[in-house]
Amino acid sequence: MGQQHEGMEEHADGGGSSGPRPFERLARLVGAFAHEIKNPLSTIALNLRLMEEELQEPANAREKRFLTRTRRVRGEVDRLHGILEGFLSYVRAPLPKIESVSLNQLVRNVTDLVAPELEKEGIALRLLLTEGLADLEADPRLVHQVLLNLVRNAEQALLDVDHARELIVGTSIDAGDGPSVHVLSVTDNGPGMSEETIARCYEPYWSSKPGGSGLGLAITKRFVEDHGGEIRIESQPSVGTRFLVRLPSRSPLPHAVPDAGPDARPDERPDAIDETEA
Repeated sequence: MGQQHEGMEEHADGGGSSGPRPFERLARLVGAFAHEIKNPLSTIALNLRLMEEELQEPANAREKRFLTRTRRVRGEVDRLHGILEGFLSYVRAPLPKIESVSLNQLVRNVTDLVAPELEKEGIALRLLLTEGLADLEADPRLVHQVLLNLVRNAEQALLDVDHARELIVGTSIDAGDGPSVHVLSVTDNGPGMSEETIARCYEPYWSSKPGGSGLGLAITKRFVEDHGGEIRIESQPSVGTRFLVRLPSRSPLPHAVPDAGPDARPDERPDAIDETEA
């Protein structure tokens, strides 16, 4: 799989910009507006459900048509509610609460969660985790969401191919010449991404998938950048895609709890181990 991705074009985003986000004040205003819309939507959805319950056994064709239309309207209300929830998650992303966490354990937690679904869809899951990986200073909730979003994105891409499907999640350390960086990778052998998709995939509400919300990758990128990290894409049509998330091993952000990480040096690069799912 790794050889398949040699020569993929790489695109990087992030870099931990410390300046204010463009239109941040406008985003806050729109976020407050979206919150106000969500409240009456919840009331509408509740009343539609009550109407459905009253018409569970329609007495005639007219009531049957009314029940069908009520369900259709409720479905659209639920869809709009989901869009608003996603938007609020984007514009009101929580600030990272930094702790010393095991990136390998976060990977295992997420992959344990999705493994049954991947197996059902015929997707082979492999873990390539660096043994003895030093703890990462990050918000475990946000990193969990980043990985889950990337795995879900790869899963959706793999549903579009007829050949053997494979999804690989890996971890490593990049010591380089500067501060060490934890690297999280999610690789699939799906259809790959076009130049347009790569250029636009982080745009809120833009999606190449029918019915996609277009917020998953936008939220992912924001969470990564809030940690001072960056996210990169390597993709080649008909070969597959790899997302690389690079997070500073030692966060400049304040810690939520005292650092209880091990004494292991983060600049050591142990050998990787292959934890292939059966």
